[in-house]
Amino acid sequence: MLYLYETTYPYTGVIDEYIKVMETDLIPGLNRHMRVMGVFRVAFKHRETFFLSELPQGTDTLEGLSNFVGRERDGLMWHRAGFRYRDEWFDSLLEGLPFSPTAEQVKERQKRGEFTGNDIYYRLIYSVLPGKTDEFLQSFEREMLPAAEKGGMKLAGCYRWFGACGESGEIITLWALKNWAHWGEIHEAAKKDPAFKKWADKVPGLCAEWTYKFFLPAPYSFLH
Repeated sequence: MLYLYETTYPYTGVIDEYIKVMETDLIPGLNRHMRVMGVFRVAFKHRETFFLSELPQGTDTLEGLSNFVGRERDGLMWHRAGFRYRDEWFDSLLEGLPFSPTAEQVKERQKRGEFTGNDIYYRLIYSVLPGKTDEFLQSFEREMLPAAEKGGMKLAGCYRWFGACGESGEIITLWALKNWAHWGEIHEAAKKDPAFKKWADKVPGLCAEWTYKFFLPAPYSFLH
C-alpha cells in the first residue's frame, strides 16, 4: 500500500487555527480521493505538522489528488488559503511494509477497542546501513514489533520511501501511545525487558543513526 506524506511548516502563532481549518477546508476534499490516516503536530516545536493518507489505488490515486488541487472548487480554495498559514511544505510517497497496518486493519482494531484513545505518537526514523535493509526489517518484525506491542505500544505504520522520494535506506516507524504517563511506563519497563535489550544491542550494527520526535494527533484524526 502507498501513502502520501506531507510535512508542513505553519507560521508561528497560527498552528491551532491551521489544524482547525484543515479539518473543515482540506480533509473532506482529500477523503474523496484517499483515506486520510491522521493529521499531527510536533509536540515540542511549533512549526512542524504532517498528515498521512493511504492511497487506495496506488499512484493512480494521485490523478484524483491533482484534480482536487487544480480543478475542484474546495481544492482550489484550499490551495489559495493555505498560503496564509504555512511557508513551506513537502510531499512524498511512502511504501507500507508488509507488516505495517492498513487503514482497514486499524479500523478493525478500533472496533475491538484496541486502537483508540491515543494522544501521542512516537515517530522513529532509522537510517539503515547499505546492504542491511532486509536484515533490519526481518529483525524488526521478528523481535522489535512483538516486544513493543507486548509492552503497550501499537504500530501505526512502518514505511520506506517510494521511488526517488526521501533517503535510500530510511525506515519510518510510527507508534501510538495513550499519554505521557503511558510512555513513561513503557520506557521504564523496556529497560528491564531482555527482548528490548537484544534489539537495542543489535541496532548499532544495522543502522548508521536513528532519530525520533513526538507528535500530537488532531482530535479529528482517524489515528487517535
